[in-house]
Amino acid sequence: MNAVLEVNNLCKTYIVNKAQNHVLRNISFSLEQGEFVSVMGPSGSGKSTLLYTVSGMDRLTAGEVIFDRQNLSGLSDKEMAEIRLQRMGFIFQQMVMLGNLSVYDNIILAGYQSLQHKGNTRTRSQVNEHADRLMRKLNIMDLAGHDITEVSGGQLQRACICRSLINEPKMLFADEPTGALNSQAAKEVLEELNRINREGTSIMMVTHDVKVAAQTDKVLYMLDGNIQGEFYLGKYNGEAELRERERRLNEWLMAMGW
Repeated sequence: MNAVLEVNNLCKTYIVNKAQNHVLRNISFSLEQGEFVSVMGPSGSGKSTLLYTVSGMDRLTAGEVIFDRQNLSGLSDKEMAEIRLQRMGFIFQQMVMLGNLSVYDNIILAGYQSLQHKGNTRTRSQVNEHADRLMRKLNIMDLAGHDITEVSGGQLQRACICRSLINEPKMLFADEPTGALNSQAAKEVLEELNRINREGTSIMMVTHDVKVAAQTDKVLYMLDGNIQGEFYLGKYNGEAELRERERRLNEWLMAMGW
């Protein structure tokens, strides 16, 4: 397999009131093409900071991040923004969309923005067709013309997934994507993420939920800005094996001090 993300000796330090706060300390790991990895750990361990830093939303202090064979460390803000638009997708716990646009227009907006970049040969019609396919797959096509205030949380998160996939990214970054949802909506969203992953999209996801993490290939456990260990679960093959995967993961997390 080929690594889509390689992180080497990553450090992130914030200066607060002239004091250094070392949030991430010499982190190294890799994520293979088609892999679904979750990041767990107590509050304040650095999970979200890690996600934001390796995806270029925040600047690293030291080390290197290689994404899709390109070193992100020395890129300008403009170059990094283009990579995030064209080759990365993002899903967050807070489902932020533009209130003056319909669900459909929110989904296609990033697709239209990508057409302005050199080397993009798609047309608006092709973006629209891709949006239609995504919305049908996630069963929200009938919500296309709705205002974002007229849909449920689960429906809105599925729309956010469509938006994240509109430019056919190499990798998705998800920060607690099920955290604000009820159990049924969370289940449906995770089913979609697993389907997307089986189709070849790599995913890195922060979660506090053992049941959610048990459905990923590998779990990274963070504590005090370091990755303390990795637990390999393998590909998830459905609900019949979920309880056993949860049991194994719980045992490992307890041993790690969860």
